[in-house]
Amino acid sequence: MQSRAMVAAWGIWLLVASVTRASGGEMPVEKRVQPAPATAPVTTVRGTVRAEGSPLSGVLVSDGCQVVRTDARGEYELLLGDKSGRFVFVTTPAGYWTEAFYVPKERAATAGRADFALRRVEQPERFDFVFMADMHLDNKGVAMAKFRASLEEINALQPRPAFLWAQGDICLQGHAGADYADALKQAAMPVRNGAGNHEMMLAKANPREDFETLFGPAYYSFDWGSIHCIVLDGNKTIPGIKDYKAVHGAVEGSELSWLRADLAAQPAGKPIVVGIHIPVVTTYPQRRRENPPDAPYWEVTNRDVLTDLLAAHRVRLVLQGHMHENERTVVKGVEYVSSISLSGSWYQSGQGFERGVDGSPRGYRIVSVDGTKVTHRYQSSCESRVDRQGEFYGLDKPVARGTAVPLVFNCYDAPHGSTAEARLDDGAWQAMPAFAAMNEKVGLAMPHHFRLLADTSALAPGRHTITARVRWPDGHVVEETAEFTVSGG
Repeated sequence: MQSRAMVAAWGIWLLVASVTRASGGEMPVEKRVQPAPATAPVTTVRGTVRAEGSPLSGVLVSDGCQVVRTDARGEYELLLGDKSGRFVFVTTPAGYWTEAFYVPKERAATAGRADFALRRVEQPERFDFVFMADMHLDNKGVAMAKFRASLEEINALQPRPAFLWAQGDICLQGHAGADYADALKQAAMPVRNGAGNHEMMLAKANPREDFETLFGPAYYSFDWGSIHCIVLDGNKTIPGIKDYKAVHGAVEGSELSWLRADLAAQPAGKPIVVGIHIPVVTTYPQRRRENPPDAPYWEVTNRDVLTDLLAAHRVRLVLQGHMHENERTVVKGVEYVSSISLSGSWYQSGQGFERGVDGSPRGYRIVSVDGTKVTHRYQSSCESRVDRQGEFYGLDKPVARGTAVPLVFNCYDAPHGSTAEARLDDGAWQAMPAFAAMNEKVGLAMPHHFRLLADTSALAPGRHTITARVRWPDGHVVEETAEFTVSGG
């Protein structure tokens, strides 16, 4: 005879299966959330999801492993067991919002309940949101001043962003949590937070304790307007390692089970945007001199599992941090974007102009949604704000006359697969191949750089112009012109 625990566990699985069927078909066996073992201790938690007194049906609720839907009365039931995460949380549906979207598992288990009260929020089909990462507020003086200045700038954007999505490296290891939370009160829009490797408190039994105390679960989802947003954790602590490499990238275990179930619950055609700190897709390890010994620190170790899963569910965009650079590429139809750090290179310039390791000015990314269309653009910020979309290197000094003078252009946000050409003055356009320019300080070959080996031997001494034209794979064209001086003699 089956135990009550097993019967209840299979009841949860049936709810998850019904979510899958409602989203368009049977879930493959390997993508199901399996029931907890019958021998595992389980606790039943029930609750309601309501908005301004009225029950909400069809809302997703999770324990960080399983996903269920509320019924017509706004009620749900979950079994908490050893596979559960550390929170019970609600996926706020389109048109609703709450800051209190989670309840700690222990509290829910003790009470046997976790109820959620949402409020109605106007969410038009057309809106922008801002994605930022790598705030690095451990340098509290300069860092906090520049961070607050960027928040003021974001508040003033037109149209005003619907929400702000921060994806890690607040730098809780540097004890910046209270200051960061206080600064976020300045934001004129809702904020959702994800964890970075510098949020992992390695000396604690629960490395995410400080993050969870401030912001709740490190992975969860929410809807806004027409899109579904997934915040991933992906930070795996490695016992026995003390320095920054003690955190590697991986989405596995209960988090991966939850991700499968959450994706399966989305209706076909709904745009999905995913955020993670340590990238799923990047060429950063291959471009570093010290690769491959520390490669797991720079990217998730189960990349193939995730790229297959996200492609199967037609995810539109994966926003990533960690690298302090812009890098854009498409894998299996999904665009992966490592987005520039808000701190540049950890605010190393002090009060001055800040750049990421790829030479791009510090900043953030603006994502624009229009129904099912999702686009995005990089935005440099505050003291590092520029109107141009790229720049030439080394033109502040006279250029020598010769047959192969290297002139390098950094197109700040050019995706992989972009092509470039350049011309001197009004001369003929010449191919400008991609070029692995080096950031010697961090031992990194940088992306989105192009080089022309120019023949300047026929140019008269004095002022001239060079124009770069970069064509992205989608047809977008960036064109920038700069002046330079040819030396005499």
